Amino acid sequence: MSPQTVKLNNGLEIPIFGLGTWKSNPGEVTQAVEDAIDAGYRHIDCAFIYQNEKEIGVALAKKFKEGKIKREDIFVTSKLWNAFHSPHLVEGALRQSLQNLGLDYLDLYLIHWPIGFKEGGELFPIDADGKMQFSNVDYVDTWRAMEKLVQQGLVKSIGLSNFNKRQIEDILKVAKFPLP
Repeated sequence: MSPQTVKLNNGLEIPIFGLGTWKSNPGEVTQAVEDAIDAGYRHIDCAFIYQNEKEIGVALAKKFKEGKIKREDIFVTSKLWNAFHSPHLVEGALRQSLQNLGLDYLDLYLIHWPIGFKEGGELFPIDADGKMQFSNVDYVDTWRAMEKLVQQGLVKSIGLSNFNKRQIEDILKVAKFPLP
């Protein structure tokens, strides 16, 4: 049975039900993804910050090897973390997620949050006083770097997560590709 889908603005179809992997317990997410695929799920939602992409990749590789699914049968979404909003870091962050997942491309890559964190290694950079350190990178510039990933064939669709109406409108003013 084929899963029900919704057509995105670029023509790509996304399964309406997906397995979210946020807060999955380490050592358990591989089995959860395998079970979900066996149950008919064809959309896996993950993110770099969840720090479980490698385990998800193990499950996907196993299901590919078993012949349960082919790459084109599964829709994989991941998200760009806040510490990688600088345009020169966007492609590298995606490539790390692709390596973690064992994939050549993502079906959907989202800017996880409209707020950038200070770049430099820490996923949650804080100063000596324990205050979060933010980046001054404009999410519009991050979006433009995301568009290049589509042009390179590294992602099929790009989009936004946790953005408000005004922030979405800011992106729509410059977007070369339609938002999903």
